[in-house]
Amino acid sequence: MQLLILGLISVIGFEHLNVDPVAHRVGLGYGRFGDGYSIYYNPAGLALASSPRYCASYLYYIGDTHFGYAGYENNQLGFALKYFNGGRIKKTDEYGNEYGSFGVNFIDFYFGKGLFIGGIGFGAAIKGVYANIDTLYSIGLGIDIGLLYFLEDPDIQFGLVVRNIGIGVKPYIEESEIFPYELGIGATKLFDFGWLGFDLVKPALSNLGLRVGWGYYLVNNLELKFSYNSILSSIRSGNNGLDFLAGITAGVAVKVRTLTIDYNYSPYFDLGGCHRLSISIGG
Repeated sequence: MQLLILGLISVIGFEHLNVDPVAHRVGLGYGRFGDGYSIYYNPAGLALASSPRYCASYLYYIGDTHFGYAGYENNQLGFALKYFNGGRIKKTDEYGNEYGSFGVNFIDFYFGKGLFIGGIGFGAAIKGVYANIDTLYSIGLGIDIGLLYFLEDPDIQFGLVVRNIGIGVKPYIEESEIFPYELGIGATKLFDFGWLGFDLVKPALSNLGLRVGWGYYLVNNLELKFSYNSILSSIRSGNNGLDFLAGITAGVAVKVRTLTIDYNYSPYFDLGGCHRLSISIGG
Protein backbone atom coordinates (compact mmCIF):
# COMPACT_ATOMS: atom_id res chain seq x y z
CA MET A 1 0.00 0.00 0.00
CA GLN A 2 2.86 2.38 0.80
CA LEU A 3 4.32 1.77 -2.66
CA LEU A 4 0.93 2.48 -4.27
CA ILE A 5 0.58 5.77 -2.39
CA LEU A 6 4.14 6.70 -3.33
CA GLY A 7 3.34 6.06 -7.00
CA LEU A 8 0.22 8.22 -6.88
CA ILE A 9 1.97 11.24 -5.40
CA SER A 10 5.19 10.98 -7.42
CA VAL A 11 5.94 13.24 -10.34
CA ILE A 12 5.39 11.68 -13.76
CA GLY A 13 8.45 11.96 -15.98
CA PHE A 14 10.15 10.11 -18.84
CA GLU A 15 7.41 11.45 -21.16
CA HIS A 16 9.43 10.51 -24.25
CA LEU A 17 8.29 6.91 -23.68
CA ASN A 18 4.88 7.83 -25.12
CA VAL A 19 6.27 9.10 -28.44
CA ASP A 20 5.89 6.46 -31.16
CA PRO A 21 8.83 6.45 -33.62
CA VAL A 22 7.53 3.54 -35.76
CA ALA A 23 5.94 4.13 -39.16
CA HIS A 24 4.78 0.57 -39.80
CA ARG A 25 1.69 0.47 -37.55
CA VAL A 26 0.61 4.07 -38.20
CA GLY A 27 0.50 4.82 -34.47
CA LEU A 28 -1.75 1.97 -33.29
CA GLY A 29 -1.85 -1.80 -33.07
CA TYR A 30 -2.22 -3.41 -29.63
CA GLY A 31 -4.05 -6.25 -31.38
CA ARG A 32 -1.41 -6.88 -34.06
CA PHE A 33 1.66 -9.12 -34.23
CA GLY A 34 4.15 -10.71 -36.61
CA ASP A 35 5.78 -7.55 -37.98
CA GLY A 36 8.79 -7.25 -35.65
CA TYR A 37 7.35 -4.47 -33.45
CA SER A 38 5.48 -6.49 -30.82
CA ILE A 39 8.00 -5.79 -28.07
CA TYR A 40 7.26 -2.08 -28.44
CA TYR A 41 3.44 -2.15 -28.73
CA ASN A 42 2.28 -5.34 -27.00
CA PRO A 43 4.85 -7.94 -25.87
CA ALA A 44 2.20 -10.66 -26.06
CA GLY A 45 2.84 -10.68 -29.81
CA LEU A 46 6.24 -12.23 -29.06
CA ALA A 47 4.39 -15.47 -28.33
CA LEU A 48 3.97 -15.84 -32.11
CA ALA A 49 7.45 -14.63 -33.09
CA SER A 50 8.74 -17.86 -34.62
CA SER A 51 11.15 -16.55 -37.26
CA PRO A 52 13.80 -13.80 -37.26
CA ARG A 53 12.72 -10.21 -37.87
CA TYR A 54 14.98 -7.18 -37.87
CA CYS A 55 13.58 -3.66 -37.88
CA ALA A 56 14.71 -0.06 -37.62
CA SER A 57 12.78 3.23 -37.51
CA TYR A 58 13.48 6.94 -37.53
CA LEU A 59 11.24 9.84 -36.51
CA TYR A 60 11.91 13.49 -37.30
CA TYR A 61 9.98 15.13 -34.48
CA ILE A 62 8.82 18.57 -33.36
CA GLY A 63 11.48 21.23 -32.83
CA ASP A 64 14.16 19.55 -34.96
CA THR A 65 14.44 16.65 -32.51
CA HIS A 66 14.97 13.01 -33.46
CA PHE A 67 13.90 9.54 -32.35
CA GLY A 68 15.32 6.22 -33.50
CA TYR A 69 14.41 2.59 -32.91
CA ALA A 70 16.01 -0.79 -33.66
CA GLY A 71 14.67 -4.23 -32.75
CA TYR A 72 15.00 -7.97 -33.22
CA GLU A 73 12.41 -10.70 -32.58
CA ASN A 74 12.65 -14.50 -32.86
CA ASN A 75 11.80 -17.67 -30.92
CA GLN A 76 9.34 -15.81 -28.64
CA LEU A 77 12.07 -13.36 -27.58
CA GLY A 78 12.54 -9.71 -28.42
CA PHE A 79 15.21 -7.04 -28.01
CA ALA A 80 14.98 -3.34 -28.85
CA LEU A 81 16.73 -0.02 -28.45
CA LYS A 82 15.08 3.41 -28.69
CA TYR A 83 16.81 6.77 -28.52
CA PHE A 84 15.94 10.46 -28.42
CA ASN A 85 18.28 13.27 -29.46
CA GLY A 86 17.09 16.75 -28.53
CA GLY A 87 19.99 18.53 -30.23
CA ARG A 88 21.74 21.48 -28.58
CA ILE A 89 19.88 23.98 -26.38
CA LYS A 90 21.26 27.40 -25.47
CA LYS A 91 22.19 28.12 -21.87
CA THR A 92 21.17 31.51 -20.49
CA ASP A 93 21.43 33.20 -17.12
CA GLU A 94 18.64 35.06 -15.32
CA TYR A 95 19.33 38.11 -17.48
CA GLY A 96 19.03 36.25 -20.77
CA ASN A 97 22.78 36.22 -21.47
CA GLU A 98 23.97 33.15 -23.34
CA TYR A 99 26.88 31.11 -22.03
CA GLY A 100 27.14 27.91 -24.04
CA SER A 101 24.73 25.08 -24.75
CA PHE A 102 23.70 21.66 -23.48
CA GLY A 103 22.25 18.45 -24.87
CA VAL A 104 19.23 16.28 -24.07
CA ASN A 105 19.46 12.55 -24.82
CA PHE A 106 17.41 9.52 -23.77
CA ILE A 107 18.12 5.83 -24.43
CA ASP A 108 15.63 3.00 -23.75
CA PHE A 109 16.50 -0.71 -23.69
CA TYR A 110 13.86 -3.46 -24.07
CA PHE A 111 14.00 -7.21 -23.45
CA GLY A 112 10.81 -9.26 -23.81
CA LYS A 113 9.47 -12.81 -23.71
CA GLY A 114 6.19 -14.24 -24.96
CA LEU A 115 4.28 -17.47 -24.25
CA PHE A 116 1.27 -19.06 -25.96
CA ILE A 117 -1.04 -20.86 -23.51
CA GLY A 118 -4.51 -22.20 -24.21
CA GLY A 119 -4.99 -20.13 -27.33
CA ILE A 120 -3.94 -16.89 -25.63
CA GLY A 121 -0.63 -15.09 -26.08
CA PHE A 122 1.04 -13.63 -23.01
CA GLY A 123 4.11 -11.42 -22.90
CA ALA A 124 6.21 -9.09 -20.80
CA ALA A 125 9.00 -6.67 -21.66
CA ILE A 126 11.45 -5.23 -19.17
CA LYS A 127 12.76 -1.78 -20.03
CA GLY A 128 15.61 0.32 -18.78
CA VAL A 129 15.84 4.07 -19.43
CA TYR A 130 18.86 6.35 -19.34
CA ALA A 131 18.02 10.07 -19.47
CA ASN A 132 20.69 12.76 -19.76
CA ILE A 133 20.11 16.53 -19.53
CA ASP A 134 23.27 18.64 -19.53
CA THR A 135 25.43 17.32 -16.65
CA LEU A 136 22.53 15.53 -14.93
CA TYR A 137 21.26 12.04 -15.60
CA SER A 138 18.52 9.71 -14.41
CA ILE A 139 17.99 5.95 -14.67
CA GLY A 140 14.60 4.23 -14.71
CA LEU A 141 13.38 0.64 -14.72
CA GLY A 142 9.96 -0.57 -15.81
CA ILE A 143 7.87 -3.25 -17.45
CA ASP A 144 5.14 -3.71 -20.09
CA ILE A 145 2.64 -6.58 -19.76
CA GLY A 146 0.18 -7.75 -22.41
CA LEU A 147 -2.04 -10.47 -23.81
CA LEU A 148 -3.29 -11.33 -27.29
CA TYR A 149 -6.52 -13.21 -27.94
CA PHE A 150 -7.98 -14.71 -31.12
CA LEU A 151 -11.65 -15.35 -31.83
CA GLU A 152 -12.81 -18.40 -33.77
CA ASP A 153 -12.16 -16.25 -36.81
CA PRO A 154 -8.32 -16.10 -36.81
CA ASP A 155 -8.42 -12.82 -38.73
CA ILE A 156 -9.86 -11.01 -35.69
CA GLN A 157 -7.29 -10.26 -33.00
CA PHE A 158 -7.69 -8.59 -29.61
CA GLY A 159 -4.90 -7.17 -27.49
CA LEU A 160 -4.68 -5.84 -23.93
CA VAL A 161 -1.59 -4.09 -22.61
CA VAL A 162 -0.33 -2.17 -19.59
CA ARG A 163 2.70 -0.14 -20.61
CA ASN A 164 5.31 1.96 -18.85
CA ILE A 165 4.89 0.70 -15.31
CA GLY A 166 8.12 1.88 -13.75
CA ILE A 167 10.05 4.39 -11.69
CA GLY A 168 13.30 6.27 -11.70
CA VAL A 169 15.80 4.36 -9.56
CA LYS A 170 18.38 7.13 -9.87
CA PRO A 171 16.87 10.66 -9.91
CA TYR A 172 18.37 13.71 -11.61
CA ILE A 173 18.79 15.40 -8.23
CA GLU A 174 16.52 14.22 -5.39
CA GLU A 175 12.94 13.42 -6.43
CA SER A 176 12.38 10.20 -8.39
CA GLU A 177 9.91 10.29 -11.28
CA ILE A 178 7.52 7.52 -12.31
CA PHE A 179 6.95 6.37 -15.90
CA PRO A 180 3.92 7.74 -17.82
CA TYR A 181 1.85 4.55 -17.48
CA GLU A 182 -0.65 3.66 -20.19
CA LEU A 183 -3.58 1.23 -20.30
CA GLY A 184 -4.75 0.05 -23.69
CA ILE A 185 -7.05 -2.38 -25.48
CA GLY A 186 -7.07 -2.90 -29.23
CA ALA A 187 -8.54 -5.02 -31.98
CA THR A 188 -7.62 -5.70 -35.59
CA LYS A 189 -9.61 -7.30 -38.39
CA LEU A 190 -7.68 -8.64 -41.37
CA PHE A 191 -9.12 -8.69 -44.89
CA ASP A 192 -7.83 -9.91 -48.25
CA PHE A 193 -7.46 -6.27 -49.31
CA GLY A 194 -5.99 -4.88 -46.05
CA TRP A 195 -6.87 -4.39 -42.39
CA LEU A 196 -8.94 -2.27 -40.02
CA GLY A 197 -8.09 -1.62 -36.37
CA PHE A 198 -8.60 0.50 -33.28
CA ASP A 199 -7.03 1.13 -29.88
CA LEU A 200 -8.66 2.54 -26.78
CA VAL A 201 -5.95 4.03 -24.58
CA LYS A 202 -5.81 5.77 -21.21
CA PRO A 203 -2.48 7.57 -20.78
CA ALA A 204 -1.39 8.88 -17.41
CA LEU A 205 -1.15 12.45 -18.69
CA SER A 206 -4.39 12.78 -20.68
CA ASN A 207 -7.99 11.61 -20.96
CA LEU A 208 -9.20 8.42 -22.60
CA GLY A 209 -8.28 8.41 -26.28
CA LEU A 210 -9.28 6.55 -29.43
CA ARG A 211 -6.96 5.57 -32.27
CA VAL A 212 -8.43 4.12 -35.47
CA GLY A 213 -6.63 3.08 -38.62
CA TRP A 214 -6.76 1.07 -41.79
CA GLY A 215 -4.49 -0.28 -44.49
CA TYR A 216 -5.43 -0.96 -48.11
CA TYR A 217 -3.39 -2.92 -50.65
CA LEU A 218 -3.39 -1.15 -54.00
CA VAL A 219 -1.41 -4.10 -55.31
CA ASN A 220 0.25 -7.01 -53.52
CA ASN A 221 3.40 -5.06 -52.69
CA LEU A 222 2.00 -1.56 -52.18
CA GLU A 223 -0.15 -0.55 -49.19
CA LEU A 224 -1.76 2.76 -48.27
CA LYS A 225 -2.20 3.46 -44.55
CA PHE A 226 -4.21 5.99 -42.57
CA SER A 227 -4.96 6.60 -38.89
CA TYR A 228 -6.59 9.12 -36.57
CA ASN A 229 -5.55 9.73 -32.95
CA SER A 230 -8.03 11.68 -30.82
CA ILE A 231 -5.34 12.54 -28.25
CA LEU A 232 -3.09 14.17 -30.84
CA SER A 233 -6.09 16.02 -32.26
CA SER A 234 -5.82 18.37 -29.27
CA ILE A 235 -2.57 19.78 -30.68
CA ARG A 236 -4.12 22.89 -32.23
CA SER A 237 -2.86 26.45 -32.29
CA GLY A 238 -6.01 28.06 -33.68
CA ASN A 239 -3.90 30.00 -36.18
CA ASN A 240 -4.26 27.57 -39.05
CA GLY A 241 -7.38 26.76 -41.03
CA LEU A 242 -6.23 23.15 -41.35
CA ASP A 243 -6.07 22.52 -37.59
CA PHE A 244 -9.01 20.13 -37.93
CA LEU A 245 -6.58 17.65 -39.54
CA ALA A 246 -4.54 17.37 -36.33
CA GLY A 247 -4.35 13.75 -35.19
CA ILE A 248 -4.23 12.33 -38.71
CA THR A 249 -1.36 10.18 -39.97
CA ALA A 250 -1.08 9.00 -43.58
CA GLY A 251 1.53 6.84 -45.21
CA VAL A 252 2.56 4.13 -47.63
CA ALA A 253 4.36 0.78 -47.40
CA VAL A 254 6.32 -1.07 -50.06
CA LYS A 255 7.22 -4.75 -49.73
CA VAL A 256 9.84 -6.57 -51.78
CA ARG A 257 10.19 -10.21 -50.75
CA THR A 258 11.13 -10.09 -47.05
CA LEU A 259 11.94 -6.36 -47.05
CA THR A 260 9.25 -3.84 -46.01
CA ILE A 261 9.71 -0.06 -46.12
CA ASP A 262 7.14 2.25 -44.52
CA TYR A 263 6.82 6.03 -44.55
CA ASN A 264 4.17 8.23 -42.96
CA TYR A 265 3.55 11.86 -42.08
CA SER A 266 1.64 13.51 -39.21
CA PRO A 267 0.90 17.25 -39.57
CA TYR A 268 1.19 19.47 -36.48
CA PHE A 269 0.90 22.68 -38.55
CA ASP A 270 2.34 25.66 -36.62
CA LEU A 271 4.44 23.21 -34.60
CA GLY A 272 5.75 21.49 -37.71
CA GLY A 273 5.21 17.88 -38.75
CA CYS A 274 6.44 14.38 -37.98
CA HIS A 275 8.13 12.20 -40.59
CA ARG A 276 8.49 8.49 -39.79
CA LEU A 277 10.46 5.88 -41.74
CA SER A 278 10.60 2.16 -40.89
CA ILE A 279 12.51 -0.71 -42.47
CA SER A 280 11.99 -4.35 -41.52
CA ILE A 281 13.47 -7.60 -42.81
CA GLY A 282 12.19 -11.11 -42.20
CA GLY A 283 8.95 -12.99 -41.90
